[in-house]
Amino acid sequence: MIRTTYRGRAIKVLAARGKPGHVKLVINGYTTNNAWQGDDAQALDWVRQIIDRIEDNGGPGMVAMLIPNQYTAAHWYEPGTVDVNPNGHATRPGSICMCSRCTTDEKSWFAPLPVDACRYCHQTPDNHRNDFDLMNPHSYKEPTDTQRAGRQAAIDDYNDTSYNEDDEAA
Repeated sequence: MIRTTYRGRAIKVLAARGKPGHVKLVINGYTTNNAWQGDDAQALDWVRQIIDRIEDNGGPGMVAMLIPNQYTAAHWYEPGTVDVNPNGHATRPGSICMCSRCTTDEKSWFAPLPVDACRYCHQTPDNHRNDFDLMNPHSYKEPTDTQRAGRQAAIDDYNDTSYNEDDEAA
């Protein structure tokens, strides 16, 4: 068994029940694989490679265009540094997900999130339902400072109607 933190993610590698030569992978409290074939060190190395690839390819929201959609879930990212859209995909605070599902689904173009939306989902304190995500039921949690700042910046950017006269001439 290995417990460690890598680039802000809590990682656990456990023996898989009833499957010799296999391990269970848990990232930020979410089981990502119940029977990964290999030993603890190989599994940890694989998870580190995936996290490095996610970060090197643009992080939340952008990574879905470059690597498979299975890495759009919030547990692949450092807790408190991402927003979660209605499709359950992680984005930078105040941004959108660029995967094929989210770019064609109108409800996903919800950015910017309200500044006071939950840390773990897109719901506000007034209408937060604990059972929104059946795999991860949770109560409303205040957003982190990073999330608030990103959301506010996106709102300010969206509301900024000023333009440069040079842009008009072009």
